[in-house]
Amino acid sequence: MKNPDSSLLLNRTEKDVTANAKLRLYTEISEINLDSFHFHGDPSQYRLTASIAVPIDQKSGTLLRGRYVSQDTRTQIVQPAEVIDGFLQNIFQIKNVIDAIIVLVEIATMLAIILVFALSLRLRQREIGTIFKLGCGRMTIARLLAAEILLIIAISSFLCVGFMTVVDHFKHDLVRMAFI
Repeated sequence: MKNPDSSLLLNRTEKDVTANAKLRLYTEISEINLDSFHFHGDPSQYRLTASIAVPIDQKSGTLLRGRYVSQDTRTQIVQPAEVIDGFLQNIFQIKNVIDAIIVLVEIATMLAIILVFALSLRLRQREIGTIFKLGCGRMTIARLLAAEILLIIAISSFLCVGFMTVVDHFKHDLVRMAFI
């Protein structure tokens, strides 16, 4: 069907036709507009791979699904809501397992950090004793150790933020390389 309104066309070449937004788009296939639909290319290349069937009632839907239960047919009927619900349920189960693993790794990391600081203090007992004998009070020694711990935390936090900024910048590329 050719449209006599030339104001609908923005550009026409031998290969392409570009229309503007005034072009009427069909949102429903009916008997009136059925003849205006056509394929561009060889129709044998356009095999039917999916269709949407909306039964008028539950009985019709059950009968339709019953026709495609046979094992020897290559077609199947899928109910999208049930498939998506099952898919999301699997994803959230995997998420819960990964969250539990992350919590266990966090606990193990904190215990390892506490162990490192405890062993460091134990190895430095003679050094701390010498500082005490030179006249430093217990609060000064505690402040020195606290300053050392805060310095380690500040440097590691700075490195962590820098690393996370780089990862955030390249997250889409990293996901594509790692998983796709």
